[in-house]
Formats: sequence, structure tokens, C-alpha cells
Amino acid sequence: MTEKAMKKRLIVGLAMLIFSLSVFAFATYAWFTYVTTDSFFGTVGFVDVESHVYFDDGLGGEDVATEVEIADGVFKTGVYFVNIVSNGDDYFFEDFRLSINVLSNVNTYIRIRIFEQVTLTYVNYLGIITELTVLIEDYLPFDYETTNWYDNRDEDGYFYYTIPVQRVDESTPLVLDLISDYTLSGFSTYSPGYSLQITFSLEAVQATNGPQNNWALTTPPWGGSW
Repeated sequence: MTEKAMKKRLIVGLAMLIFSLSVFAFATYAWFTYVTTDSFFGTVGFVDVESHVYFDDGLGGEDVATEVEIADGVFKTGVYFVNIVSNGDDYFFEDFRLSINVLSNVNTYIRIRIFEQVTLTYVNYLGIITELTVLIEDYLPFDYETTNWYDNRDEDGYFYYTIPVQRVDESTPLVLDLISDYTLSGFSTYSPGYSLQITFSLEAVQATNGPQNNWALTTPPWGGSW
């Protein structure tokens, strides 16, 4: 065989090898695509919760909670104003309410941390609002629900809902009340100029391995097992 013929055969052989590899790669890709597409038949479960913050209007209705205003038209997002001065105010401490709407379609564990800050606010002659933080030694006396809620604030700052929950159905969330009433002795009001600012850190995890993987809790704070 001549040198020219050998080169020609080598080129043809390489071309066939490349073509074969291309066909194999395409077939492999097509197979993986088919398997991947054919393996998922439904929607993966999701975890979703939201807080509902309002004030009891005394007539069976709600007054919408308002965010703290720090300048004209400027608000602290997710931080709510609570009146601690006048028991006749629509936003008075004793009328504050907090519930959790569970929208998850899988069993979910929930915990919530509540941040309270008493402030003294005044406006100077230029109309500028100034806030002074007031140190408080203890938690303010909200009338918290105790059924299925565990108060672990002295350990990690959170309230835990002790049983896994999910929504009622696709259009109906499950509502968990944390502050739904005020049955304690009358709240001791502060002097004019004081107010309470309150915000939350609401967390939810899938019941299966969620607390262990996301909260680093191998066992529940109230004992037993997840």
C-alpha cells in the first residue's frame, strides 16, 4: 500500500471515529434527557408561612398595624408601632394581635422570635424626629397563647410551635394564633413620648430533618424527638 493510500485510510478512519463518538454522545444526552424528563411527575412540596399583625378594634374587626415612621413618608419595613401610653388609642398594647398563616403543603415546624424595643421619641424645632432607645430588663407582658406553643426565649429567643402543621387546603391557610387576646391585669402605661416598636423573625422548615439541618437542633427544646 502506498503512503498516499495509507494517509487516506487514516483520515477516513478518524472521521468515522469522530462520527461514532458524536452519535454516542447524542444518544447518551438524549437518554439522560428522556430519563430526567420522565422521572418527575408532580410538584415538589414547599414550605411557606407568613405573619398577620393587627389590632383588635373591639367590634369583632381589625385595625391594620402600621409600620414605624421615621420621617415624612419613610418607614421601617416590618417594624410595627404599638401605643403604650393611652389605653383609648386604636393601636394600644392590649389590643395587639399576632397570628401565623401556614401555607405549606408539607408538614412544617415553625418558630418565631419577637424583638421588642421601647423608644422615647421627640421632635425638635426643625421638625426632625429623634428616637432614644430605652433599656428594659424583661419582656413586655403580652398575653401569649400556650396551647402547642413552647416559650424558649430564655434559651435561644424563640417561641416554637410543637407539632408539625400544614395548610388546610390549596385555598385555605391554617391559622395559628400566638397573641389573640388580653386577659392579664391592666397594662401599666408609660409617659407621653414613649412607644413600643416590634418586629419578628419567623422561620419554618420541613418537618422531616428540617430542624436538625437548618436549626442545628437534634431534639426539640421541649424534649422528646422530632
